[in-house]
Amino acid sequence: MTKKAKILVIDDSEVVLAQVKARLLREGYELVTTTQTVGAARLMLGCELVVIDYHMPGMDGAEVLASLRHAARAIGAAPLFYLYTSDPKIAPLYSRHGFDGAFTAKGDHEALVTQVAAALRMARLKALSRRS
Repeated sequence: MTKKAKILVIDDSEVVLAQVKARLLREGYELVTTTQTVGAARLMLGCELVVIDYHMPGMDGAEVLASLRHAARAIGAAPLFYLYTSDPKIAPLYSRHGFDGAFTAKGDHEALVTQVAAALRMARLKALSRRS
């Protein structure tokens, strides 16, 4: 059996975080959640996936991502960074903002489970193909 991934979710809504955490925990993932956009890098250690809300007060998701990517390089981490939004104007721009992908059905927790599993499966397949 494959070990389930550790995931960090950053969102300004405690309600969203609680719902996402409850649903992904049921799938066996290890979850770390925070509403804090500053200082989240320390929570990223050991994570395979970081899910970031785009619309947050103070810093938008792209700014949070830039900070986390810088921190990840400094600590030698290489998680996937995914945008989490239902905003049809932002979702298609995920790669322009530097995200590895986008989970675009924010609020649909069953879709999130499917999307998380697919993203992690693809990342693991890419890692295997690089080793070959």
